[in-house]
Amino acid sequence: MRSGTNLKRPVLAAFVLTAVLVGGAAAAPLPSPAHLPTLARTLNEPAGPPARHGNYDVLDYDLDLTVDPGAQQIDGRVRVVLQPLGGDGDRIVLDLVGNLTCDAVTRRAENLIFRHDGDSLVVTLPATLTALEPDTLTILYHGRPQPHGVFNAGFMWRMRDTGLAGDPSDDTPIIATVVEPWSAHSWWPCKDDPADKATVGLDITVPDSLEVVANGTLLGVEAAGAGRRRYRWREAYPIATYLVSIAVTDYVSWSADCLPRIGPAVRLDFHVFAEDSARAVVDLAPTCDMMEMMTDIAGPWPFAGEKYAQAEIRWVGAMEHQTATSISQFLLTGDRANETTVIHELAHQWYGDSLTPKTWPGIWLNEGFARYFEALWVEQEYGAEAYGDFMQQIGRVRHPDLFAGEGILADPDPILPNILIYNKGAWVLHLLRLLIGDDAFFTFLHDYPNDPALARSGTDTAAMIGHAEQAAGRSLEAFFTPLLQTDAVPVIQVEVTISPAAVNLVQLQDPPFELPVPVRIFTGSGPQDTVLDLAARSQSFSLAGFGKIDSVQIDPQNLSLMRRASAPVRSLEIQGPVPNPGPHSEFELYLKDYAQVTVDVYDARGYRVDTRHLGWLDPTGPAGEDGSTPHIFRWPAGPAAPASGVYWLRFFAGSNQATRKFTLLH
Repeated sequence: MRSGTNLKRPVLAAFVLTAVLVGGAAAAPLPSPAHLPTLARTLNEPAGPPARHGNYDVLDYDLDLTVDPGAQQIDGRVRVVLQPLGGDGDRIVLDLVGNLTCDAVTRRAENLIFRHDGDSLVVTLPATLTALEPDTLTILYHGRPQPHGVFNAGFMWRMRDTGLAGDPSDDTPIIATVVEPWSAHSWWPCKDDPADKATVGLDITVPDSLEVVANGTLLGVEAAGAGRRRYRWREAYPIATYLVSIAVTDYVSWSADCLPRIGPAVRLDFHVFAEDSARAVVDLAPTCDMMEMMTDIAGPWPFAGEKYAQAEIRWVGAMEHQTATSISQFLLTGDRANETTVIHELAHQWYGDSLTPKTWPGIWLNEGFARYFEALWVEQEYGAEAYGDFMQQIGRVRHPDLFAGEGILADPDPILPNILIYNKGAWVLHLLRLLIGDDAFFTFLHDYPNDPALARSGTDTAAMIGHAEQAAGRSLEAFFTPLLQTDAVPVIQVEVTISPAAVNLVQLQDPPFELPVPVRIFTGSGPQDTVLDLAARSQSFSLAGFGKIDSVQIDPQNLSLMRRASAPVRSLEIQGPVPNPGPHSEFELYLKDYAQVTVDVYDARGYRVDTRHLGWLDPTGPAGEDGSTPHIFRWPAGPAAPASGVYWLRFFAGSNQATRKFTLLH
């Protein structure tokens, strides 16, 4: 936020204030369920979109799709307007799953030679593409889309089942697409890469008893032959392929105009199953208030002139499709129990849709920001104490080891599903707020999504950090690097002296962090709260300015990400690899108890390439404490080392596990 603007900020969290929380708070909602963690990634799932599209940039897609729910088949034509970038100019590669049939590819009315090899559609061009002007390809295809991707979703064929005998709405088709992260090519040929956003037209023909909800603006609805209707949608803002969506059934629909304080009015559209409409009215009622909070904090609605829709689908979660969120029937309960899901998906319109990560390791920028806006909504509606409780739910309650052993936030494995990118991502923002203060923090939340260069080209972690540093007016490298590039947790040794009044803090872990440490100081005039900026391995803070001190509490509400040196020892702690990269590396293993230890090694494809059984190992004591002697594990060992590349080592000690990433370089 910029100073001087009339913005409605949430109530500040406890340790940003000097006031003391008193009394109780209304029951606040729990964090949104996000993507169910039980849906595990298979070992054969690719680590990301292949690097095969480097010779062109897509400017526009135009999809003309006929959907036959009875046959569960689609017939489509996709026009691709592309800008050549040089390089291999005699062919281009699009993505299209092998179970869909490509019938023809044309360019300037000329049939082109193509090869459909697995999920790659390789098109041979009669003349070398030049970088002088855009070109257009048209692809004709058909087939029966199958479940696809990490959530077994893709283009989904469902049927209505109200559970009521004789209900005439039973067996009504429900068709929806959910394709995050890289399953858009499971239903249409495209360059399935989040770094290449393009405008999109969607002409969808369906039986005339059904309604189509899609991205952008509805340009018209027209008859398309006996018993059919064509819905013509157009997304005028660049959109990533994984956010292109259709949702189709016999919806009950209504609209409302939302007039936020910042920016123009936004039309809100709601599309739900008839049997769920009464519950949906209750659950989705806060949408305009949420839109107002979002525009106050993050700036005007990023898709000016286009609606924001929420469409019910038959699935297990919700998905932030650009201007057209899809939401599961299971989340419409009629009691606002899932209101954090509503704000989560709305927040994505700024952080994820308008501002999209260029690569999938940046997914935490989507989910961490959206999760933190859940916390801001809870803070605004239920107060600072509820905000603290919410942060505990996504912190110590869900992650008792404070995210240790769960992987690297800025390079998560798997990409999805992975609760780390939601919860630790939100905690990084919470800690940043404590560190730099509300004025700088809310300036950052506003300016970052409103950077026009990032909206055009995509974002990444470095760009986000740059905006945070600009708002803070200083380098934040010591803060962000250990939080994003390691899974270490600060272990703090605390000494408090009353005469002279001081707090002495020592970090025992590696690497050291820059960490905000909330402190509550009790004096004769009452308690006072402040935040210490721990910016060195050992640091002393004078409290002389607070007068006569009776006692001091360090982080009494657990609002920092730290473990006291006297806290329970973690069952398994891994430090290293050192060196990284290198021809081999060493890892230090710290064990709380006598345990049988195994190490599995996976390559970038997700295949297990090595397993080492280390046997039963003795306890070592915690890392950083005097007398603790770690077990040393070296990998690779011996002459039969695998090829250079990126590897993930997963350590198991009983029921505990930790993961480390290592780049092997011969």
